[in-house]
Amino acid sequence: MSINIWTDSMQHAALLGKPVLFTNWLIQRDIIPDGWYCYDLRGTHKSPSTRTTLVDHAADYHAGTVLSPIPLKHEGTASRRVNGTFYLLGEEMTLEQFCEEHDLAYPQDNREFVLRPASLDEVGLFYSEEKLDEALGTVGHLRMDFGHGEKEFWHTWWPRGPEELNSSEFKAELQEVVDELRTSVLKDLAGMTNGRLLLAAWRLHHRGPQELWLYCGNRKLPFLSTLYSLSRRVSGVPLLL
Repeated sequence: MSINIWTDSMQHAALLGKPVLFTNWLIQRDIIPDGWYCYDLRGTHKSPSTRTTLVDHAADYHAGTVLSPIPLKHEGTASRRVNGTFYLLGEEMTLEQFCEEHDLAYPQDNREFVLRPASLDEVGLFYSEEKLDEALGTVGHLRMDFGHGEKEFWHTWWPRGPEELNSSEFKAELQEVVDELRTSVLKDLAGMTNGRLLLAAWRLHHRGPQELWLYCGNRKLPFLSTLYSLSRRVSGVPLLL
């Protein structure tokens, strides 16, 4: 399971005499802002939960992950002993609150695509309804599944609106979205079940345990998944197309 450093709270901590943010979960490295550093804490075979070593990635005995505004080990060094220098400071805070607490500049979010849970008001977008499709300028609906081995990737596209909306520009943008999500929640079925996904929402909107249904329109959000909606960022500012 992983967390989103831009929206989720983490634990305020100190490591090697420096303030850090800590979580028991994983942090995806591709969302780390420029000038910040992310490390895993590793346990041992005898004591997997005891945080003894700082590493770039813990292949086993993962005992937490830290986010730091400064480097905590030399680049290229495989590991660094923690030696009892890790302390939880007793409060949870967001990245923004951490920056305020330590008088740091809040880093720019350079993610091009930003996931968020779809709201209840958006549930109807996952189903085809002629009048609603026309009002929203629906382009089409996309069905995906992961095949029999749960690692394949199959899809079917149903255009719903005027053909001019299903343009080459739209297809290129949709391909960018899908390619991005295939590195995380669309990587395989395990990626969906191990992420921050709600099984209750699956039951509400899925047509099967291995399928994902997407809404694509030319108003509001350009992309809505069964569990998440997505917006494109321009210069770090969310833009709802």
